[in-house]
Amino acid sequence: MVLKFSPPYPRSFHALLLAAFALVMLPLLLGLMYTAYAQQRLARETREAIATTVDVTRTTRQLSEDLSALQRAAGQYYVLQDPQLRLGMGDAHRAVQTALRTLLGMPFDAPDHQRIERLGRDETALYEQLGSAGPANLPRFDAFVPRFDQLGRSSDRIVAAGNALVDRQVHALGQQSRNLRAALLAQAGAAVLLSLLIAALLSWLLARPVRRIDHAIRLLGAGDLQPLPPVHGPRDLVQLGEQLDWLRRRLREIDEQKQRFLRHVSHELKTPLASLREGVELLLDGVAGPLAAQQREIAMIMRGNTRDLQQRIENLIDYSRAQRRLDPLVSAGVDLSELLRALVRRNELGLRAKHLTVEIEGEAPALNADRGKLDTLLENLLINAMRFSPAAGRIRIGMHDDGDAVTVSVRDQGPGVAEQDREHLFEPFFQGMRQPAAAAPGNGLGLAIAQEYAALHGGQVRLCDNPDGVGACFCVRLPHVPAQAQAASAGHPSAASSPPSVASR
Repeated sequence: MVLKFSPPYPRSFHALLLAAFALVMLPLLLGLMYTAYAQQRLARETREAIATTVDVTRTTRQLSEDLSALQRAAGQYYVLQDPQLRLGMGDAHRAVQTALRTLLGMPFDAPDHQRIERLGRDETALYEQLGSAGPANLPRFDAFVPRFDQLGRSSDRIVAAGNALVDRQVHALGQQSRNLRAALLAQAGAAVLLSLLIAALLSWLLARPVRRIDHAIRLLGAGDLQPLPPVHGPRDLVQLGEQLDWLRRRLREIDEQKQRFLRHVSHELKTPLASLREGVELLLDGVAGPLAAQQREIAMIMRGNTRDLQQRIENLIDYSRAQRRLDPLVSAGVDLSELLRALVRRNELGLRAKHLTVEIEGEAPALNADRGKLDTLLENLLINAMRFSPAAGRIRIGMHDDGDAVTVSVRDQGPGVAEQDREHLFEPFFQGMRQPAAAAPGNGLGLAIAQEYAALHGGQVRLCDNPDGVGACFCVRLPHVPAQAQAASAGHPSAASSPPSVASR
């Protein structure tokens, strides 16, 4: 069992467009949200790094100043031996310890933390020793200078460690900024790519029912009234597809009515016309007695008109059958040269009446085609050339084989096709502007039938440029193997190509 994927659709095409827009924008919105969050986090970490830098710089500087204040207060106390000066020495000691505790709470490395703790112990030991002696037996202050120098060097190393910490913070912020920029660029690229993929998928979903409707309209325009494929999608487009199918059924009913009308009219006309032709022939044969010259002339006109009328009725029937593909191709080997010569012989009386000359040029291999339909096709082109050719004119029929198909061209020396008539060529019942004055008006079906039969063979009839410079040139391209035969050999049902726009002079 084959399962066909049918995606869920909203109730209307408008809702589908809104949903598609929202889905396409979703990755971009998520990307913007992530960008805002990442920038906020970087700003917060930057503020924290700046605060740490300020604290480290201020505290290390303060530590150096507090150690200097302790040394200065101790020196004054030992020189002046004033007990009040011990208070300043205690204040300096407590300031040093406060600065050291602050530094211990900062993100120094483990060796720096140990150095800070060691400085705190050394400073405490020195302070206790400085304050242990009374004013009466104070030692010389010079004995403590080396230890103060040692504390100063330790303080300088802590200041250097603080500077290194600041440098690491700055480097970490720079690296984090670069990483964030790369991440944002990658995220933006991924969001754009995802949006494009979603847009492509949604475009396919949007275009799928529209393509079905477009295909259905094209089939209707080409005259194909077979059942249309169902349209899946939003409800309004499904309803539009149902309306098109209703239109197809209605057109099919109208076409069937038209075909029935043509059949009935043709049948109703052929019966009295046959009696009329038989009566005219009896008159011309003298069954009712000899005819005077004027009577015979009238009878001859009547016979010609009855033949024209019968030909028009036959053209109506042939065109109706060709349009509906009622007569399948009966393919066989057809010698084009022999067929064209037979056509010329069959129309010899008409050619003599206008003193026309027919020249057949070129050669072509035998075609696998329906001889009867090909005979009608080429005869219609020949009769069209005869009708528009001037008296004592020349008709050229050329054959050319290009390997895949044979092209037959029929050229006359008539007035040619008017520019405004070209786009209407081969439309049924169309009458061009440049009609021959002496000829009876045509019914506009000869070339239409020729085009229909060419389409049955997978070919086409078109108006070509006449190398002679005057007159019209019609070319019919016929493949070596008809389209229906190709479809049958490929295992497909008969599928003659849809008839192109046909024309008529």
